[in-house]
Amino acid sequence: MGKKIKTNLIHFGSDPKKHHGSINSPVYKNSTLIFENYKAYLNAKKQKFNEPYYGRISTYTTRSFEKIISGLYKSKFTILTSSGLSAITLTLKSFLQKNDEILITENCYEPVFNFAKYELSKAGIKVHYYPNNFKNLNKIINKNTRLIYVESPSSLNFNVEDLNLISKFAKKNKIITVIDNTWSTFIGCNPIKHGFDIVIESGTKYLSGHSDNFLGIITTKSKNFYNQIKKTTVRYGDFVSSESCFSALKGLKTLGIRMDNHSRNASEIFKFLEAQTIVNNIKYLPDKKNKNHKLWKKYHSINNGLITFAIKKKGKIEKFIDNLKFFKIGFSWGGYESLILPLKNLNPTKKITTNNKYWFRIHVGLEDVNDLKNDLKKAMDIYERQ
Repeated sequence: MGKKIKTNLIHFGSDPKKHHGSINSPVYKNSTLIFENYKAYLNAKKQKFNEPYYGRISTYTTRSFEKIISGLYKSKFTILTSSGLSAITLTLKSFLQKNDEILITENCYEPVFNFAKYELSKAGIKVHYYPNNFKNLNKIINKNTRLIYVESPSSLNFNVEDLNLISKFAKKNKIITVIDNTWSTFIGCNPIKHGFDIVIESGTKYLSGHSDNFLGIITTKSKNFYNQIKKTTVRYGDFVSSESCFSALKGLKTLGIRMDNHSRNASEIFKFLEAQTIVNNIKYLPDKKNKNHKLWKKYHSINNGLITFAIKKKGKIEKFIDNLKFFKIGFSWGGYESLILPLKNLNPTKKITTNNKYWFRIHVGLEDVNDLKNDLKKAMDIYERQ
């Protein structure tokens, strides 16, 4: 394979000789796998996480895609799940039990906050939310602290964490580290290189790229961690379809060029927003005035299409958001289309204290950037005239 990751995106997993000249691998769709004889059945049962055994555990297609992800992250073991959230929750459930304690970033994805609040607490697991500056953690951890969960950059306020600092602290205290790397993908950041034990990515977003797929990725260098998580996913009945893997594989081939285009468009939209008097706060990591900019540059080599901003509260929010044509109201991000999401909070553990502005997160898509600028400008003008 090539030395550059964008080359490997194209060529990893392609084996035309094996598939009668087809540049794309076939999709294997099966629930049942049959065995040649009793001995083959017994061998498969012993190696059911590594060999074909039953379709819910894996198919040829899912195993092939897992190998591709392991190659791109330079890890050894990958597990695919039904969604980004299931990848997170199954990983946490694999290592936590009653009386254990976990540290979770206060800037986490809201469904993770809800899972911790309603499910982990119900199971007798104590949750601590640590601040972005990662100070005074020695006062929070104790002999029951089992795991640190990180999301960096976070998905609403884009806070960035010092990965080397966290992994060294965790290793010193024998604590497992898990990170959600969806924001940058493996193209922009590889937390495994910075000492993290387990990396999670939502393949639903940039990796698949077409707003039509759900997929979760868990990858690690540790065979023990892999076995623990794989057992949990099987016991909970979670699995990913071969069609989801095939869809993600198609998205993977254009991931590099799409990320470049999202980044260029977002840069132009940021400049536009900076020039608008109605906009009084922008969170955008390539902005050198952003408090997280230097740390982001230390660990991340690419930008994406996400910007969070606020406008002065002058009347009804509908006058702005309902007059947008190309920025559609919608959850998620990472697809080809531009989206806007009104925000009540920038992280789930804290409430916005000021009520003199409206907050939004936008995902800048692949449309012509001038159309996107005009879309925002028209809606802002209507809003200001109300």
